Amino acid sequence: MSPSTAAGKEALAYCTSCKMDLAHIIVAMKGDKIAKAECKTCKKTHSYKTPKGITEPPKPKKKKKAAADDAIKSSDIESEWIKLMTANKANPTVSYSTKTSLKLGDKLKHPQFGEGIVGKLLYPNKVEVIFQHDIKILIHGGTQPALVI
Repeated sequence: MSPSTAAGKEALAYCTSCKMDLAHIIVAMKGDKIAKAECKTCKKTHSYKTPKGITEPPKPKKKKKAAADDAIKSSDIESEWIKLMTANKANPTVSYSTKTSLKLGDKLKHPQFGEGIVGKLLYPNKVEVIFQHDIKILIHGGTQPALVI
């Protein structure tokens, strides 16, 4: 707590009655923060509000356990990828193209993501492919609906 911020000292604050930034007398402190202030103009006591022209520094964000969760997620994906690649080792590996029609269990080689295997058919032209370290949704040739004339 700085000596200029103590009960009985003057501070600039937003007055909720006057609706302006005005000089206030500090009435109560909570730790090193101002809790209540009395407006020198209207003489009303209220909770301390920072002046509208001044913003308080943002509170530090709590770090999430995202790094640990990502590590677990990545190892789960990798174990699933190994299991599926082993189960479908007889299937030939095809080069990925948006025009290639894929089905469940097809192995493919993607130029950016590496080897993967189709884990789900999502829509006639989209598949969920499990790669060694990630799962991606890719577009493919899909099943073409029959034309009715």
